[in-house]
Amino acid sequence: MFHRQLLLLLIPFFSFITLPPVALAAEDTAQAQQIIEDSSEQIKQTLKQPAYQNDFNKSVQFVDGIVAKFADMTRVSQLVLGKNIHKATPEQRRRFIKEFQTLLVRTYTRAFLDYKDWTITYNPYNDDKDDGRTLVKTVVHQPGQQPVDVNYRMLLNKQGEWKVYDIIIAGVSLVTNYRTSFNQEIAQSGSIDSVIQMLIDKNSKAVTRNKS
Repeated sequence: MFHRQLLLLLIPFFSFITLPPVALAAEDTAQAQQIIEDSSEQIKQTLKQPAYQNDFNKSVQFVDGIVAKFADMTRVSQLVLGKNIHKATPEQRRRFIKEFQTLLVRTYTRAFLDYKDWTITYNPYNDDKDDGRTLVKTVVHQPGQQPVDVNYRMLLNKQGEWKVYDIIIAGVSLVTNYRTSFNQEIAQSGSIDSVIQMLIDKNSKAVTRNKS
């Protein structure tokens, strides 16, 4: 069920102005929400086009570019690995980030191609802390299905850009969900290489399925 819900979604620079903390926090949330709105609309409108509907690889390339703009995939991957990040070599980290991002982007792309009539509404979030973090609360609507709450945890990076570092789908954290699964695999095999190979296998099967 979690992965089905995951398929329903993909589904500005910080302004240093003199405002009290509560006002700054509200400004944070507004700027972060705008990024999610713009990214979602770009993907929805672009993937409607026949050139993308008929070319999965072209769609993946487009979505990958959008994801790179609004998500900090390096941070997401590090959070997913959790304590095991300290056991990984730089090369293992690089390979894991690459394969994990590939898996997520292909999952998101297939979702957008399969579910064309989704809409998103935004719920208010009262952020009273000016700490460079915020939450964008959304609801994804699909005809004939129950709405799904999808919340984006976002962080202001050193470049002044808001980036997603976790997604909470129907109360379940994407980071926590994958971390639990990968930690179990690493504990059983004793190596992060087994997780990397598992991701490679999944991504290879996805390519084969899309070509068939």
